[in-house]
Amino acid sequence: MRILYGVSGEGYGHSSRALVLGKYLEKKGHKVVILTYGKAYRVLKRKFKTFKVRGLHFKIKKGILDKYKTLEYNLKNFPRNLWKWKKFQKLLIEFKPELCISDMEPIVPILAFWNKIPLISFDNQHRLTNLEFEVPDKYKQDFILARGVVNVIVKRAKYFVVTSFVDMKKIKENTIIVPPIIREDVRKLKNKKENKVLVYFHYKSPRYLRVLRKINEKFVIYGYDVNEKKDNLEFKTRDNFLKDLGKCKAIIGNSGFTLMSEAIYLKKPYLAVPLQGQFEQVLNSLFLKKSGFGTYTEDFNEEKVLDFLSNLDKYRKKLKSYKCDYKELFKVFNKILKEFGIK
Repeated sequence: MRILYGVSGEGYGHSSRALVLGKYLEKKGHKVVILTYGKAYRVLKRKFKTFKVRGLHFKIKKGILDKYKTLEYNLKNFPRNLWKWKKFQKLLIEFKPELCISDMEPIVPILAFWNKIPLISFDNQHRLTNLEFEVPDKYKQDFILARGVVNVIVKRAKYFVVTSFVDMKKIKENTIIVPPIIREDVRKLKNKKENKVLVYFHYKSPRYLRVLRKINEKFVIYGYDVNEKKDNLEFKTRDNFLKDLGKCKAIIGNSGFTLMSEAIYLKKPYLAVPLQGQFEQVLNSLFLKKSGFGTYTEDFNEEKVLDFLSNLDKYRKKLKSYKCDYKELFKVFNKILKEFGIK
């Protein structure tokens, strides 16, 4: 089967999922072409035949989602894909996709709809539209906005395959819930527990560094793209990340679904700091705390970090009891493909 796979390029989580599912589909004998942009393009172009587009991006300032700048940027940037429309048509004519998959990438759903190609949505963002959960009052405005954005990107699909690390009730019948996807490099890690805390934020924050310097712990910090040591803070470049992920005793970071899922897989307690205004990160944080695998704070300070570190054993006990079938995704896609007469 020929599969056109649209992947969001915002962050590394979407590309991590695509690496796992794309490799699996190719191993089963299917042909896969990736349509993506941003960070995902840099990762996936080395592994798949890849078509670059202009995608949707968040604009973050000091850890807060700038909604106006995000809207302004995307209204200017995304329509420029119209200049490539002939190339999209050429891709469809030459590749002749029989199935489309979208991981929060908006062009592939449009191509699928216009050309009457079956579409599968595969991401964690459709928890907002397809699953039932309670939203605290102070987050309802952000939730409504985030749900609207998710609906705009992919509203119609044959199936919605949604990743989640907690049990949830489905609102839409064509929704299939699967456990988080763990990339092969993480599954191969030798899991240890050394006396270091891994820290990874999507943006640079001098204030956060000042907080960590006051704490009598060793912190390995990513996101600054340097290799240097300052007192109890050790800064490293991304090529060391996986090694430290396997060795750390706990993780502090933003509330991205992928890193949080990898922490749960490796049984590492997690302190989440959600990006303000980005409800999907708030939702991840709420589920993390509810599950007992860690906690979250919107006010990153010394007291909150020390409280998290003092409860690591409690979080590890909950993590140890967590069991799930990480191969469920492959079973689900095998079943979906059989529906199309493909083994």
